[in-house]
Formats: sequence, C-alpha cells, structure tokens
Amino acid sequence: MKKISEKLDLAPDILEGSTILNMYGNQSALVENYKSIIEYSPTLVKLQGRHVKLLIEGANLTIERFTQEDCKILGNIQSVQVIPT
Repeated sequence: MKKISEKLDLAPDILEGSTILNMYGNQSALVENYKSIIEYSPTLVKLQGRHVKLLIEGANLTIERFTQEDCKILGNIQSVQVIPT
C-alpha cells in the first residue's frame, strides 16, 4: 500500500508538519512549520518545530517577520543545528 502522501501526490513534509528551512546565502533564513520562538538574541535564534529544534547562530540576527506559518531571520548566519526532539 502506498503512503498517503504518494496517493494524494503531496510532499510528505506537508502531511507530517515537518519544519522546513530555506537559506538564502548566509544572510537570510525562512523557517516554515515552526511552533514557537524559544530564545532570541543578536547571536542566537532557537525555534521549536514539531519534530525538531532549530538553533541558528550568527551575528546581528534579527527576526524580520514571524507569523503562524513562517519566521524570517536576517543577519550574518554562521551555523544551523537541527536537534531532534
């Protein structure tokens, strides 16, 4: 039996609520399907996803936008860690 995502022709991340990270160079990150902002400072943004925590480290980090759907982070992004929860 095929997975539901295959039957419906949908990407698995849509049904599973996976956290999606799109990086635009090292200056911008767009995180989709996150649940909350855990910590925020000019050097660290920590986000809670459904299945993971994201730690975005860098310099001059700012949250340009956050909605129920996504969070846009700007600054000099130096590293991203994905921690399973």
